[in-house]
Amino acid sequence: MKMTTKAALIALGLALAGCATPPSGQGLPQASAEAELFRSEMVIDPRDNGLTYSQLAQLDAIATEYKARGHGPLVISYPQGANNEQAAMHAVANARNVLFEAGLNWQQISGGAYQAYGDGNGALVFSFTRYRAIAPDCPDGWDDLTPSINANQRYQRFGCSMAANIAAMVADPRDLITPRTMEPGDTGRRQTVIDAYRQGQATASQSSGQDSGAVSSVGN
Repeated sequence: MKMTTKAALIALGLALAGCATPPSGQGLPQASAEAELFRSEMVIDPRDNGLTYSQLAQLDAIATEYKARGHGPLVISYPQGANNEQAAMHAVANARNVLFEAGLNWQQISGGAYQAYGDGNGALVFSFTRYRAIAPDCPDGWDDLTPSINANQRYQRFGCSMAANIAAMVADPRDLITPRTMEPGDTGRRQTVIDAYRQGQATASQSSGQDSGAVSSVGN
């Protein structure tokens, strides 16, 4: 009897696995992404000794975009050979400090030069890689679904609107291509828990009265 029951369970499992196999045919629409170059230019006046308010605001916008969707280094290129080369190099140092204060690490900021001989006053160029979301093409209207159902195939428009909404709402389109790397663990908190465990103390976080799941009696 036990062997019969076991055999029946195996057969049922194989049947369920067969039902769970995706049907053949066209896959569901999905949002995707592609890399693009972010570029922002800042013209430096050789007569100025510092960054203007508008340039500071521009740097703040660059830092915000980089922290949200930037990948790889943020490269600052200055115009080598231009009339304002010295002023531009001085502005690079100021810009690096502003970006650091905005939350970027020094390791994330890179630099270089581009040839600008005979171009008068050249511009500082801020560039980095970011990703642009690509939404699937969702045609209007619906066709006859009978052929797809009879052939046990996915209908190409199922989920298309949802995929388009995801492409419009995703914060960093690179997440559509590959998952993010995990951040380093909290080693300080881990050591605290280990020390408490070795001393025979409770390792769970203490809860307050606000964490209770009791239903409020207000208004009863």
